[in-house]
Amino acid sequence: MKVDGAIKKETKYIALTVLILSALMEAVYLIIGKWELPVLLGNLMGGTVGVLNFFLMGLGLQSALDKDEKGAKSTVAFSHSMRFLLMAAVIVIAVLVDVFAIVPTVLGLFFPSVGVYFKTMKLKTGSVEDMKE
Repeated sequence: MKVDGAIKKETKYIALTVLILSALMEAVYLIIGKWELPVLLGNLMGGTVGVLNFFLMGLGLQSALDKDEKGAKSTVAFSHSMRFLLMAAVIVIAVLVDVFAIVPTVLGLFFPSVGVYFKTMKLKTGSVEDMKE
């Protein structure tokens, strides 16, 4: 399957957002004197899987567009279930393996949501500004 250009573009945006938020989180850990290797490793794992989750969501939606309504619903539901299991597995790994700090891992998983929120706010703000002119 060829990946749609919009999925690539939005995934790059999300990856950049995750990178910036991850760097900020690492800086906070450094400033408060709590930085250690598990913080970095948890951040890397959570952020990477967060971006992967976003990309896989895009692929699932792209795949669903080629199907009838029933097939699309089942494709989206399956994609959602598998991505949820992936994220749950990452959290379980962070809890069970001391190499990964739990908080940075979980925060890394949610950084893509922050990117989506900022993008949505930017689009809403831009459209309001466009309407004023």
